[in-house]
Amino acid sequence: MNRTTLVTLGLSIAACSSSSSPATTADYEDTAQAISSSTVTGGNGGVGGGEVVAMADAMSIALGRMPLGFLRGTDGHFHGNRMGVDNNFTITCKDAAGTVLAACDKTTDSATVDVKWTGNLQTPNFTAAVDREGTWTITGLQSPTATINGDSSFSLDTTMTSIFHQGVTSTYSFDTTATYNAIQIATQERQATGGSVSFEVKAHRTVTGTAMGSKDVDKSFDIHAELTFNADHTATLVLDGTHTFTLDLSNGRVDHKH
Repeated sequence: MNRTTLVTLGLSIAACSSSSSPATTADYEDTAQAISSSTVTGGNGGVGGGEVVAMADAMSIALGRMPLGFLRGTDGHFHGNRMGVDNNFTITCKDAAGTVLAACDKTTDSATVDVKWTGNLQTPNFTAAVDREGTWTITGLQSPTATINGDSSFSLDTTMTSIFHQGVTSTYSFDTTATYNAIQIATQERQATGGSVSFEVKAHRTVTGTAMGSKDVDKSFDIHAELTFNADHTATLVLDGTHTFTLDLSNGRVDHKH
């Protein structure tokens, strides 16, 4: 996968050498902002972007319901634009007996989805050139709650203004693998209500414009992240078991629990 630019982040920390270092509170906050931005961007109801919306779109296609703005290409792939990012789905569907369907329809009970995100995303908080890919297995589509398992990987080079530290800008190289663990999605509402995602993050950060005379930053750090979806349309993000954030899945807002 090509290195790309995805999100803009901010950082207000003291200078470090360009070597692996323990993550600071500001590092954790910026990593939380990056994960939040890749999980959900904008509002709900299909008008936003990110993985939560992509999961809902994949489920709709698997059940033979084309999401607004999606088309099936001559290559058999399904393409739809979400806030400037092309979502490309390749889907194989099976009925409850395990028979592969010629076309996904309302009888689909399980599906295998290869998904790629590419394009340019811009919001008031960040700009992004996105390049990401993953594979999901969806089961239980004939029940009230479907389950998604799978994995993805992505690389990004970013420039972001922090939501936690006003006026601070950093560039950030971000290499991540993600494992999706029994994500529960309500089949009618298309909302995540349970399950988790595990992230292994390798980051390199450079920062300029730090506040109060602090020196610039050039450092690397690793973080393990666990994102757990809650029934109230929020998610809880825990970084290295020490820093906890709450993510609003309706609008992407992220708050640090101190």
